[in-house]
Amino acid sequence: MNKKILIFDDDQEVLTALESLLDFADWDLLTFSTGKNALLQIQREKPDLILMDVELDGFDGRQICRSIKEDRLLQNTPIILISGQMHTETMVGTEFGPDDFLPKPFNIGDLIDKVYFQLAS
Repeated sequence: MNKKILIFDDDQEVLTALESLLDFADWDLLTFSTGKNALLQIQREKPDLILMDVELDGFDGRQICRSIKEDRLLQNTPIILISGQMHTETMVGTEFGPDDFLPKPFNIGDLIDKVYFQLAS
């Protein structure tokens, strides 16, 4: 069975880049350009991994991450937050923080390594 990855980013160029960079493996990739209804989409799709921008067109990816980690059915879903903001990576490992962090602009090798690591965990 293919692993399912949900990708949230309000920048269409980043979405397209992430999708094309991760398309080489047998993963089911679903992309969303808004944070609106993100939690509902995540609950419905039950992904194996979430890649999410911190800033999503008026929605805060950190708050969505917190909601996921507080939901007993979703709390074990790995989340990689993506951001160009400084100091956002300090959230990794906190109680309701993401499982990993990817700074923008990101290195392709780092992206793939982090995705493989989280899917294997």
